Amino acid sequence: MAEAHNTLLGDIPSWDEPIAMLEACHGRVRAFCDTLQRLAKYLPEHGADIQAQQAAKNILRYFDVAAPKHHADEELDLFPALLTKLGPRDDVEANRLREVIGSLLQEHTVLHGLWQQLRPALLHIAAGEQVELPAVKLFANTYCTHADREEQLVFNFATDTLDAATLSQLSQSMTARRHDTR
Repeated sequence: MAEAHNTLLGDIPSWDEPIAMLEACHGRVRAFCDTLQRLAKYLPEHGADIQAQQAAKNILRYFDVAAPKHHADEELDLFPALLTKLGPRDDVEANRLREVIGSLLQEHTVLHGLWQQLRPALLHIAAGEQVELPAVKLFANTYCTHADREEQLVFNFATDTLDAATLSQLSQSMTARRHDTR
């Protein structure tokens, strides 16, 4: 991480470091998955009280707003940049990365489907209604495993191979996406 800002939240990367920002997003994914799992354990004893409602609202906001932007960062910017960087290379490393990117894109679709199954229950909890949370462990484990795979198999390669101009372009696109209110 080239530059970080020390805040009450700890060291966070700047938008000038798109790969570090994507990794930081994965940290938030893990934190919200942990909150989701704790909420599932909390509900049977406490019901959809104020704390549960707030947790559900926070989880909904993250996975409805931030997570789709994160996936767009990867699908529309990072992955295409890496594939462009590979060009016509036909070696084990290049072919493996193409395969990994294809697999990660499929995982995004799976994660979206799992979220759509979980989301209605969270909406009920956010409204103060007592319901069971379906497939929390599956959602959390799938998401965290996916994040680990991206970091190990894609982010490290991106950090090692993308040039400053490409990283700047990624940064600009990611920033613009977060300022787009559509």
